[in-house]
Amino acid sequence: MPLLKRRPYTVMKPPKDLKPNEEVFQVRFTKEIFRDYQDYLSCMNLYRRRVWTCKVSGKSNLTYEEAVVSERKATEKVQQFPKEFMGPVLHLVQFSCRLRIDELVDRLYKNFKETFVVGEVVVGVREASPCMCRILKVLEDEKDGSHQYEVAWLDDDNRRIGTSKESADNLKRKKVPFSRALLKAFVRESASSGPSRNSPWSVHDKHARKYKIALVAPEQIKPKETPSKRTPPSERGRRNEVDETKRQANSQRKRKQTEGGTTEKKGDKKRQHVEKKAIFQQPIQYPIEDSQVKPSPEDPQLADRPVPSTDFILPMECMGDLLMVWDFCCLFSKALHLSPLTIEELEKSLDYTEGEAPLLIEMNFALLRVALTDPIRREEFCHKRKRRIEIMMVNWQDDLCDFLELPNQRKFTAHVPTIRQGLYRQLDASVKLKILTELVGCCLSSNAIRTQIDENIEEHQLAAASKREAEVEELKAKKEEQEILKRQRTGNTNGLTLENGDQEGKNLENGREDRDLEGDNTSLLKEESHHQSASVSRSRHMLLKEKVAAKLALEKEKERQRSEEQKKLQEKRKEQAEALAQRKLQEHKLAEKLKKQEHLEREMEKHYIRTMPLGKDRFHNRFWFFFREGRLFVESDDCKRWGYYSAKEELDALFNSLNVKGIREKALHKQMETVYGKISTALQKRSKELAQRYAVEEASVRRSERVRTAPRLTGFLAYVNRLRA
Repeated sequence: MPLLKRRPYTVMKPPKDLKPNEEVFQVRFTKEIFRDYQDYLSCMNLYRRRVWTCKVSGKSNLTYEEAVVSERKATEKVQQFPKEFMGPVLHLVQFSCRLRIDELVDRLYKNFKETFVVGEVVVGVREASPCMCRILKVLEDEKDGSHQYEVAWLDDDNRRIGTSKESADNLKRKKVPFSRALLKAFVRESASSGPSRNSPWSVHDKHARKYKIALVAPEQIKPKETPSKRTPPSERGRRNEVDETKRQANSQRKRKQTEGGTTEKKGDKKRQHVEKKAIFQQPIQYPIEDSQVKPSPEDPQLADRPVPSTDFILPMECMGDLLMVWDFCCLFSKALHLSPLTIEELEKSLDYTEGEAPLLIEMNFALLRVALTDPIRREEFCHKRKRRIEIMMVNWQDDLCDFLELPNQRKFTAHVPTIRQGLYRQLDASVKLKILTELVGCCLSSNAIRTQIDENIEEHQLAAASKREAEVEELKAKKEEQEILKRQRTGNTNGLTLENGDQEGKNLENGREDRDLEGDNTSLLKEESHHQSASVSRSRHMLLKEKVAAKLALEKEKERQRSEEQKKLQEKRKEQAEALAQRKLQEHKLAEKLKKQEHLEREMEKHYIRTMPLGKDRFHNRFWFFFREGRLFVESDDCKRWGYYSAKEELDALFNSLNVKGIREKALHKQMETVYGKISTALQKRSKELAQRYAVEEASVRRSERVRTAPRLTGFLAYVNRLRA
């Protein structure tokens, strides 16, 4: 059961007066039942908060459901703990005081690293040659505290051939029986400690009875009462009097309620009904649990969810391991010295039985070579072979058989004779995949993989830091552009004010000039009328002269207007050219920025160390997208059923079928919206590549039929490892 703030948590029991047809609210993963919807929502909100801790592994900051899953996986891992060590370990754990879990694990690990236990199989020296033996009894020397062991010598069939007493110096283990992490998980699963550091460790009752461990703590380690916290006799007397008074008051109140009885009960029921009605009338705050989302007339119409394709070559239950092996080989191709491969190539190679697929040969050799870089595993491997140490591509099947015959790989013993006969291709595809899965698991603890993981983490952090710096620079540039535009707007406003002032001054001056001209014209008319009688010919000459002057002035005005229009047109063309150049510069900067962002994202994708699902839908199906594969995979909640989407239309329909009122589908919708462009591009790219590949294969077949030659190898049979060391 998960821990809430490091303390045990107990789920609520169902109501005793529950009726068969009563409508209730049930928590899916705890089976708790609630009559009140508000209580149900409060409980679900508590389960969704990251305040839970896995009791077995000690992982914190989990939701309740994540903690339950973590406990189940950790408990399965604890089953691998050696049975002969369980009793001795728990004997030392019982009543250990003033120790945190890490200190306790360090002490236990150090103790059992130096000593052997009854039932353990070790390697001893018998008649000057190594021989397997089993510890029968541990003998301790009372003088110096050293240990001797009574052992039973075993032959190759594990039959006893004799006994003797041996010192610890003559015995050694073939490998470390358990790791610190496994020991820590076993202690957490089998024992518990109090909230304080001084609390003693206590083994669970079922384990204590099984291994005959004392359940009562010795007197010297029982927690002592602190004298300062004891209540004086006089104070205890006063408290007893107060408690008695409270009990009498409570009994009187209950008696009155019983006498009042029926009326109060009816009033309480009516009040509870009104309160529940008010609660259900309150608007629901979305998002909520997906299974609780109900359709509403105001909701937009959701698209029908497309059915994923299931046309896999291998059985569906193998797809999880297939994707894991493929993803591992692609992520760590540099450390494995293995060229990239596709899922179809791996799937077809596993199903191919007419000959040896070159891809499987390269994969087995690369994984085996890296797995044997682990010192302990390599020592076991060399001790078993007793001949050449180095593995070779030519003898990869013999090397693989020697590896599968190691003590930890007994489950593949039945298939070793088939492989030694050179008939690896005749193995079932699921067996080949299990062997690859086992090799991948062994590679994870090797130094080569650990080194690349460290390098990937460092490179990923550097790329992420560069991306953040680019975003900060972009934001800074936008702020500077906004400030420049603001200053330009302020300057334009001031310029318009000044121009308006100048225009008003010009208008005033023009007004004065017009008035002066009017005065002059009046005086001229008077003079002309005065001299009209004097000379008619002179007036005609003056009129002709004025007409010529007016015509010249009109032509000059037209010329001035044409020059101004031409100047304005040139300025407009210049502004348009500057705007075009500015737009091209902005487009160039945007293209450079997008190119840089894509480069950083590719670098981050290149140095991923683990692939995570995009999210879950309302049915808890997980959606996986791999950046090197043009399909969107769907995994069922029980990890047994798989499918995939390979068309953009299916992706759009899936995206439009998600209901954002649910917690899981809202998170999935948001994540898919972020990577929608990459997924759609990958789907379209894969469709084009498949069409081209089919065209090339058909052309190769037609050409071979025409010239009567064997068709050229294509697809998975044409795989070549260009990174082989």
